[in-house]
This record gives sequence, structure tokens and C-alpha cells, in this order.
Amino acid sequence: MSQLLRCKPCGYIIKEQDLGQVCPACGMPKSAFEPYKENISPKRKFILGLDLHPIAVHFPQAFATILPIILIINILIGSYYAKELVIVSKFLSVLLPFTVIGAIISGIIDGKVRFKKIRTPALIKKIIIGCIFLLFSVSISLIIIFSDFESHSKIYVLLLSVACVVCVIILGTLGKKLMYAKLKG
Repeated sequence: MSQLLRCKPCGYIIKEQDLGQVCPACGMPKSAFEPYKENISPKRKFILGLDLHPIAVHFPQAFATILPIILIINILIGSYYAKELVIVSKFLSVLLPFTVIGAIISGIIDGKVRFKKIRTPALIKKIIIGCIFLLFSVSISLIIIFSDFESHSKIYVLLLSVACVVCVIILGTLGKKLMYAKLKG
């Protein structure tokens, strides 16, 4: 088994044989590294190593971010490519809630594996914001499915999609703070 090393200034962890002359993350010299031992069970390490939650999170982030851009382009350019942009908007809008549900489920699994519980203040905030994101995304889908998607409904969808982007930003900020936290064992 390879020896792990941790960069003292930035916390970057790397296998000893993979370390060059400087830290890949912060550029500090090799001498800034110290031996590091992981305190995590092989089962938990395997599950966390699958990166299910980070992967599942990128779909709703991408959909929520691209949707308002497509809608703004559609509103600004009028009829030129309007039909195609509406089709793409509808497609993304209908898929968005399903991707949000997947992200929520993977987040709950990740929280249970990483922290052994999901009732911590940070995880409760993430679940609440995730549910608000889901509510906004379902609202977008319902408007898309049950309206003619004319200018007034495009504005509602645009506003809701911007609210989704705000949720994505908040969730990303909260998640970034939790990314490297793990309980021992």
C-alpha cells in the first residue's frame, strides 16, 4: 500500500510515488508534505469514492444554469430559431425535476455515509434548499407542460429558472464547505 502525504499549507493529499517536486494544488515544495493516514473504513471509502453525489449534482446545475440563458436568447431574438429554442427549453424543463430528485437522493446517501446522519445543521440547510429547488423545478415543468409557452409564461419560467440558479449557488456554497469533511472510521 502506498504512503499518503498531505501538504501542510493547503491540505492536498497525494500518494508518495505520485508527488513531483511541488504540490500540484498550491505549488509548495515537496518538503511541505507530511505523512498522512486516512481514518475511514474501506466500505465508506469505496462508497464515497464512487462520487455519486458530485456526479448527480452536475445535471441539475447544468440544466438550471442553461435554461435561463436559452430563455433570454429566445426572448431577445424572437422568431429566429425560436421553435428550436422552445423545444430545448421544454426538454430541459421537464428533465430538471428528475435530476433534482436524483441529486437529493444521492445527497442523502452521501450524507449518511460521510457523516452517519443527515440531521446536522449544514445538511438540513442543504435538504431545505434542495426541496425549494425541486419545488421551483416542478413549477417550471408544470408551466411548460400546461401552458402555450408564450411571452408571459416564458417570463414566469425565466424567473423560476433564475430562482433555481440561486438555489444551485447556495447548494454549491454549502456543499463546498462540506466536501472534505468525513467522520473517522
